[in-house]
Amino acid sequence: MRQVAHILARTLLLAVVALLAAGATPAGNKDRDLYVAAKKEYDVIAKTKPTAQTRGRWEKLGERLEKFALDFPRSAYADDALYHAGKVYDELHRFDRRDISLTLAIKSWRALLARYPKSPFAPEGRYRLADNLEGGMGDVAEARKEYLALAENYPKSEWGIQARKRLDALNARAKAEAEKKEQARAPASGVKALLSQIRHTSSPSYTRVTMELSSEVRYEAHVLEEDAAKGLPPRIYVDLQNSRLGLDPTRPIAVQDGLLRQMRAAQFSPDVVRVVLDMSSLTEYRTFLLPDPYRLVVDIQGKENGEKPTTPEKRPELVSLPRSKKPAIAGLRKIVLDPGHGGKDPGAVGANGLAEKDIVLSVARKLAEKLRRELGVEVVLTRKDDTFIALEDRTAIANAERADLFISIHVNASPNAEARGLETYYLNNTDDEAAIRLAARENATSRKNVTDLQFTLSDLTQNLKLEDSISLAHRLQGSLVSQMSQRYGEVRDLGVKQALFYVLVGARMPSVLVEAFFVTNRSDARALGKEAYLDDIADALLAGIKKYSESAQVAKRL
Repeated sequence: MRQVAHILARTLLLAVVALLAAGATPAGNKDRDLYVAAKKEYDVIAKTKPTAQTRGRWEKLGERLEKFALDFPRSAYADDALYHAGKVYDELHRFDRRDISLTLAIKSWRALLARYPKSPFAPEGRYRLADNLEGGMGDVAEARKEYLALAENYPKSEWGIQARKRLDALNARAKAEAEKKEQARAPASGVKALLSQIRHTSSPSYTRVTMELSSEVRYEAHVLEEDAAKGLPPRIYVDLQNSRLGLDPTRPIAVQDGLLRQMRAAQFSPDVVRVVLDMSSLTEYRTFLLPDPYRLVVDIQGKENGEKPTTPEKRPELVSLPRSKKPAIAGLRKIVLDPGHGGKDPGAVGANGLAEKDIVLSVARKLAEKLRRELGVEVVLTRKDDTFIALEDRTAIANAERADLFISIHVNASPNAEARGLETYYLNNTDDEAAIRLAARENATSRKNVTDLQFTLSDLTQNLKLEDSISLAHRLQGSLVSQMSQRYGEVRDLGVKQALFYVLVGARMPSVLVEAFFVTNRSDARALGKEAYLDDIADALLAGIKKYSESAQVAKRL
């Protein structure tokens, strides 16, 4: 009996071990099996380039590889999955030139480098990231950083050598552009430019100073470091060449906002006006010149201290809707909405006499209330009534408020009365003729000025939030087209585009410009005259903001 019991016990033990082994093998190899299946799919479709018929298959594979990396972050195949996801989205972008494909490719490369910096795929991944930033985004500054890191860390590798070649090409191009910028700054004639006004929009950590000029000027900007021994603060001074002063030099403009102490101007020499900005702190600054009328803008960034922003003395009071008691949506604390035009600038005027400035103000008010009530977000409007606000001041408001999003709301216009549809823009240079013409209209300037300024403002059209701006534009555009089509029938989707809009230049947060329907189209104009229709536009924009916030939170996991 004892022997029988021993045999039974041994048999039972072996059965348990067998069962455990049978159960452990599939679970232990699940990541490998899933990756191998996805890689086989990649090997098959990568034999040919994407087409309209196979695009869906490529997109599903990209999502499949991304999901694998999220589900199995410690797998030996996770870096392979991110690498191939990047290649899938890169190929898709080369095929369809869609911004969303480019954004997903860049996110995959960044995830690969952040999570698996020692991966054998890292050098190529960094090179492809830099290539996407340079060629796809046009973000030369960020691309340069990635090329440089690759060339320094892998100087003798294939990708390090390629990166060095690209750096040399970028340096040569930068030198040529610098020479061209210098020529662009030259005055158009021998007549001296008049400096008639200096104004500012500021917070304790950000200030935008705007100098109003009668004509184009050549200028130089410099920094004087703090001299504690002499009690001198850090200063920025700008010399305006071939200029004359139209202000009282004996009366400095006091600011005392925590960053900018005061502004001073004087006729430094018969041909030079010097403007001095006395600072409390200084991290970085940028300057750019805008035309029609000419104004020189200085963007200044100081140390963050979290205090409440201040506003210029003569600018109309901002409308700030505080948060409701409802908890704010994840990642969004404050949004600045910009109803386009206003005051002396009516914007586009429809066949029924309806002005763009009135339509967009109504939409902005409705959207602000919905954001506050439904999402618990604080909202600031750049204008609360029929008031004219300069384009550069609108961006400054968003920066001074330290907003999480900046959305400029407009309606479209066209000489073609049949033109209709929706389009959304983010800031970047473009060679699209229709986009250039639209930017010229919204900027209240000429087509030539827009094209000329594309290279002089090229460094300012880029910011660390470019990818997020593209994502925001796609979410808003998709929601507008989807929801308005569901309620009113098919809406023409004119897509997400890029152009040089002054109102977006220098924004330090994700920023877009929405063109919601054509006021010059009789059917659209009738609809835009109805409050219910404007309320539906606000609902669609609200949904797009929700989707953007949700996608941004998911992206942070990559």
